[in-house]
Amino acid sequence: MKVSEEFKNRIDEVRLNDAFKAADFLAENFLKDGRFNVKESWGPEGVLYLAESSWALMDAYRISRNVHYMEAVQSILNELRRLQKKSGGWAIELGKNGVGFKVTEEERNDSIEKEDPPTSAAMLRTISEYYTLSGDNSYYDLGEKAFNYLMKMWDPKQGTFVDNQARKLLNLRSNPSSYHLFFLIGISAWKDYAPETVNRICPILLEFVKKTFESFDENTMPLIYALHAATLMDFCSDNYIHSIIKPRIDKHLINNENFRCNDLPGGYGHRDGLRGIVKSEAHMRSSAGIAIASKKYDLISGTRIYRDTQKYIMIADWIDQMKGDGFYYEFEMLPERIKKGYGSPGQYLPIWWILGQM
Repeated sequence: MKVSEEFKNRIDEVRLNDAFKAADFLAENFLKDGRFNVKESWGPEGVLYLAESSWALMDAYRISRNVHYMEAVQSILNELRRLQKKSGGWAIELGKNGVGFKVTEEERNDSIEKEDPPTSAAMLRTISEYYTLSGDNSYYDLGEKAFNYLMKMWDPKQGTFVDNQARKLLNLRSNPSSYHLFFLIGISAWKDYAPETVNRICPILLEFVKKTFESFDENTMPLIYALHAATLMDFCSDNYIHSIIKPRIDKHLINNENFRCNDLPGGYGHRDGLRGIVKSEAHMRSSAGIAIASKKYDLISGTRIYRDTQKYIMIADWIDQMKGDGFYYEFEMLPERIKKGYGSPGQYLPIWWILGQM
């Protein structure tokens, strides 16, 4: 297909068809009932993945104008209407266990019963962006309820939204504070609907997210680290990007021996809240995350500082070899080199990378 000039700079045209195949796979699995159901995934599929998948699908639509992708997003939004709590929030609702990461029934039930504020915030971007692309504002009420639910938890002294519920979900997250990134993403996307409130709280929230980012180190999960870096590049000054973000990409992502799989070029391990750092699994979450942050810096700086390096090329090659039959695998077992899982993160992360936008 012919790519519009406005997208050419950020798209990897060599891999564009791979992104559309992954988007097709996402769309087919969401169209029926708005939930992603496959036989094998690395871990339980949660409601937060609906938001992240929708962002990938909407960007794929923005570039291709394939209405199939927007129909899938509409299915997601219809499911979100069904799932929304009376409070206006959404629970993360973890699904069946995966082959790599499992939760107990108690943890799963907790994830279904109690709202998850970061998940709820992420939906604001989905609702707002869907309206911008489609002109269909019929899901506005979902966003208004979610926004009001979140604002009841806003704490200007702490600079973020504070949830005082005791939730087992937090034990599953390798860094619970890092999920506040979704507050920044979601609240900022709601600016057209509540400009005064968003303009007032976003600068405060940005400082919280920056402080969290600056607390990360060599033991921080690469995907969490990378998504903060990529997002902050849309909000921060050039000086912050070059003096704070770039050195951290170099030290804690690209050259981090704590996660890099030494015997697998381009492969990086993972970290979760239960097992800590796991290098027996080379993860799409980690390698794609590092590729996303690195490419984002190149796009922001108008350079190819990362994309022309051997380390970036090895990461890209590893992602390429994770392709299955119209989808990407999520992780590779080491040292057996067995590829497993084709959950939604295995699809939306390479789509974000190839299309150049999270």
